[in-house]
Amino acid sequence: MSTPLALIAHDLKNALGVLECELAAMIDDPTPVGAETAHQHCADLRRQFTQFLTLYSAESGQLHALCEDESPSDLLKYLQQVWQLKANAEGRPVEFSIDADPLAPPFWYFDRRLVQLALDAALHNALRFATRAVRLSVAEESGWLVWRIRDDGAGLSAGDPGASHATGLGTALSRAVAEAHRSGERQGQVALTPDAAGGAAFTLRLP
Repeated sequence: MSTPLALIAHDLKNALGVLECELAAMIDDPTPVGAETAHQHCADLRRQFTQFLTLYSAESGQLHALCEDESPSDLLKYLQQVWQLKANAEGRPVEFSIDADPLAPPFWYFDRRLVQLALDAALHNALRFATRAVRLSVAEESGWLVWRIRDDGAGLSAGDPGASHATGLGTALSRAVAEAHRSGERQGQVALTPDAAGGAAFTLRLP
């Protein structure tokens, strides 16, 4: 097993231990809050297992993008709603918003399931670092479909406030998803850079 996959397996074991403790506590004191917390951790575990399988497929040379005609704006709106609900459920005062871009194409060929995985990983990281805001955008730039996720955290040089719960593999997963998207000589790309307005900016470019 490669180092990235071993790290994910280690984090999955720890997450299962936390969930086991939460469910054990629910036996003696079942509460709606406790049930909601356990449900959220189950959803996080499913996301991590999907990441594990996706990275395993990539390292085995078996990850292929199944591209269809999709609406980038529809996916962005869906993610904004899901992650706003998640932030609210965790009691985080973070607003997820969409920067509407007139250059956003109505449709593009991409694998929605894989792209959602990559953006979920980026949004997970953005929520860990953000203090008040996470901004999402998508646009066509020079023949590329460019997704961006920006947070208003302390930036790339700052320490990770959620390091004890992080796999640190979001970029590896996003890179695997990007490289699965090809068009002729062009291949998808990812980048994590300082944002001009502060914080960090994740960029996913698809051909």
